[in-house]
Amino acid sequence: MAIKPITGMLRRGLITDLSLAMGLGLIFGNAFWYGYHVPRRDARDNYYKKLEGQRAARMGL
Repeated sequence: MAIKPITGMLRRGLITDLSLAMGLGLIFGNAFWYGYHVPRRDARDNYYKKLEGQRAARMGL
């Protein structure tokens, strides 16, 4: 046999690729969620609370 058979490399590469993809996906998913989504949600909620407060003040409630 002139070339050694390739054994286990595909499995190791697959496990490495999946682990890396899942790890990076979780990291960037959390970065988006807590770095962009949550602050924007809080800003939106505060805006609508302010509008509701102004409406209630106008209506005398």
